[in-house]
Amino acid sequence: MRTYSPRRAWLLAVGYSGACWLVATLVGTTARVFEDPLATSEQLHNWRWWISVGISVATIGVAYGVVWSNDTLVFDRQRHLGSQLLFGVMWGSGSGLWLATLFVLSDRTGWAPWAVWLLTFGLISLWQALWHNLCWDVWVAPEHDTPESIRRKLPRTHVPNILVTLSFLVAYENFAIFVLLQTTALVISSVAMRFPPWWEKHPVLAATTGPGLFGLPHATGFEGSDAEAARGAPAG
Repeated sequence: MRTYSPRRAWLLAVGYSGACWLVATLVGTTARVFEDPLATSEQLHNWRWWISVGISVATIGVAYGVVWSNDTLVFDRQRHLGSQLLFGVMWGSGSGLWLATLFVLSDRTGWAPWAVWLLTFGLISLWQALWHNLCWDVWVAPEHDTPESIRRKLPRTHVPNILVTLSFLVAYENFAIFVLLQTTALVISSVAMRFPPWWEKHPVLAATTGPGLFGLPHATGFEGSDAEAARGAPAG
């Protein structure tokens, strides 16, 4: 049986987030996040922009604060709000910068916005499918899914997130808002799954895995009679 090491999980997460920040800095994404205005004066006077922001915020709030949280297993993991918020900010900022970087690279093709959107969406989808299934959900995240919840979360949380927030990014190029939205989603996720702190001594259930692409282990979800009892509640 696989064992879960909170310390190893944190070290891997720090390495991943650091790599995302480094690549984003080299490509120029972090400059767009920190040097561009949060929103332009023209955007602030555009009702369509405000509606787009509202839809993006609502999508993240419902998809992760309600749907994802309700469909997540926590078992007997404890609430450590401080470390879970810290982990979420680290995870979310790194991931948000990386996804924004995929847009920056796609935009350098010079293609029309709709083609850039399609290319970015394809790259993000491929990355998320491979990274989360073969690495993050195997070596970093504790057990938090069932086979059914894995199937439900994709169309109900992850796809709506990228559909809406990527459309917002392509349309308005508000990089900081995009990264904040992704960070919010993963802060909620960290709190909802009760991500263990690095000092956790109590045994933590590792992800259930099976053979995946090229025979590599991939997360398959927990199957057991106590899955319902281990389910979480909306983050908060």
